[in-house]
Parts: sequence; C-alpha cells; structure tokens
Amino acid sequence: MSITQYGSGDFFREPAISFIYRIFRWIVIALFVLSMLAVPATFAQDLKATISFTDSSYRIGPGDVLSFNVYHQNDLNQSNILVRSDGMASFNGVGELPVSGKSVADVKRMLEEEIGELVKNPIVTVTISQTKPGTIYLSGAVKHPGMYQLSTGNQNSSNGPTDNKPIQRIDLRLSNILSNAGGVNMHADLSRIQITRRNPEGEMTMSVDLWKMLKDGDSSQDVMLQSGDSIYIPQLPMMAMRDEEYDLVLNSSIGPESFPVRVIGDLNTPGVYYLPGNSPYLNSAIAMAGGYKESASQNLVAIRRFTNEMDVSTLYVDPRKTDIVLRPNDVVYVSEKKIHKTGKFFDQVNKVLAPFTNAAFSAAVLGGF
Repeated sequence: MSITQYGSGDFFREPAISFIYRIFRWIVIALFVLSMLAVPATFAQDLKATISFTDSSYRIGPGDVLSFNVYHQNDLNQSNILVRSDGMASFNGVGELPVSGKSVADVKRMLEEEIGELVKNPIVTVTISQTKPGTIYLSGAVKHPGMYQLSTGNQNSSNGPTDNKPIQRIDLRLSNILSNAGGVNMHADLSRIQITRRNPEGEMTMSVDLWKMLKDGDSSQDVMLQSGDSIYIPQLPMMAMRDEEYDLVLNSSIGPESFPVRVIGDLNTPGVYYLPGNSPYLNSAIAMAGGYKESASQNLVAIRRFTNEMDVSTLYVDPRKTDIVLRPNDVVYVSEKKIHKTGKFFDQVNKVLAPFTNAAFSAAVLGGF
C-alpha cells in the first residue's frame, strides 16, 4: 500500500366532456410510463444526433429506397425503388442494376450510361427517399451494452446536377456510437477493439486501436460502421490504465458519462454516487454527498484508490487547495475535526477504510466500474 499526499383551462367548456378528456389523458400517460418501465435496457436504443454525409461517403445498401428522374423523359421517371437484400434495384427502361456498396454519384453515372443508349446526353437525378435502418451491437467494457437502432424516415436528399444538399444521417463512426452508448468504462482496452462484420462473402473481424486516434490523431482508426456490425471492447486488469491515458479518455467524446465513487464520513448524505464524466472532481463528489457537517474536518480528506487488482494506495488531499480528479471506485473519507485534534487521524483512516482494501469487494459494493 502506498501513501500520497497532495497540496494542502379548460380544454372544453362542458364539464362532462372535460372530465372524460382528463381521465383519458391520464390513462394514456400511465400506459406510456408502464411501457417504458417494461422495456429492458438491452432493447434497441435510438442513436442521438445527426451528421451530414457527403454524396461520395454514403454507400447505398439493402433497405435504401431510391428515386430517379430523367430530364424531359417523364416515362422513365420512377420513385420508391427498393434496394433488395441481394443488392440489386430495378429501374424503368434499364432493368436490374447492382447498386449496393456504391455512392449516389456512382449510381447516377451507371444510369446515365445505360439510358444513353435510349436518350442522347441524358440528365439524370438520383434521390435517396429513405435510408436503410442501421443496427449496431455493442458488448464488453462500455457503459450501456446492447443493440442500438438507427431511426430512419424520409430523408429527401438528392444528388441532382444543381442540388448539393447532403444526406442527413446518424454518424455511424465508432467514436460516435461509443459516445451514444454512454462512453467506455475506465478499464476498457482501447488498443484491441474487435469489430465483426458479416457480408455475402462471409464473416470478417477487424481490430481497431483507438489509442492511435486519441494520442496521434489517426482518424483511420475511427472506423465507419455498417448496419449489423458487432463491436466488442475487451477489458484491462483493474485500473491498468496509466494516469495520462485516464485523463485522455475522460476528456474525450468516448469517456464514460458517469462512474461510481463512495463518499463516507462526516457528511450530510454519505453514500455511493455517480460522478458525471465532465465533472469528475473531489469537491463535486463531496457536494453530491450533501456537503460537510459542521463537525467535519475540511482541510484533509483521505482517498482510497485501487491501482490494479492487488495494490491500493491512500491519498491525502486538502480539497480547498487541490480539487483532484477522482477515479472509478475511489472511496473518499471525511473525518471529524476532533479526530485531527487528538492526532488519531491516520489511525482512523486505516480503521475506516480497511474494508475497502480489496478491489473485488469495492467493485461489488460500488456496483461496478
């Protein structure tokens, strides 16, 4: 064990109708709440936020719905063209074309070549009426594992000769998916993330090193995902992440949205609290625990921390001078003033924090990390 010390109306006028309306409204609200409580956390969750994809970066796939128009050739115009599971789509005057995996601009060129045999110098506009649904599966050291569903609807995005409006869609890059899933846990092995992808040729697994992105800015590691991808994030031995790596993850978009710490001692509401990832500080934890009692000593606080599966260290901090960043499963102890006055502070720390010297015990008490 090591010791470290830090610097010191009325809806209707008729009463009967109004009463019936209120009863109906409360029944609807109650059914909605019950349905939300009944859905397990592992069910599909809608991804948040959108991003504008350029025409060249978006790849058409099964489930997309297309439309195309040929200038001054209304008999060739067509809408609601479904891209089938085999990657083919059927176009008026052209027939079957393999469009899966191609950009909107690629399909436009293909159609111009085919229609060029019928119409001289055709002007073709290709439109994505609806994008395919995207489903991503997350497991391992991530805050909220499970299936994530991309909501789709009429996008009305096109690649016309004078229309450069981008395709509005959820960002399916790895970092965005991890952020939407609440971030990675602090024992995640970011150097060996596994992405399994199934396609007609079979199943393939790629390994991604997100440290290269976080440390070196290597954007190639932030893989563009596809619907059906399965992502597995391995975990390191407890707290094997170095301090500089910990700070890097915590301040990134893939850092955890919250993590547990236990705050005990002379506080108004001691207990286990989940610190937000954007405010992981000692004084934030003390504030969440209701702040100090009048009898509390505020100039020296003990923190029990696990550095790996076997080692534990105790830090002594003056919160008034040093508001340090806490880690998952830290145990913060605030003693009474009289303990300091009698000179028994360090003995009291060892006595109170003795049950928290076992990493597995602490993880179980705190509910994981």
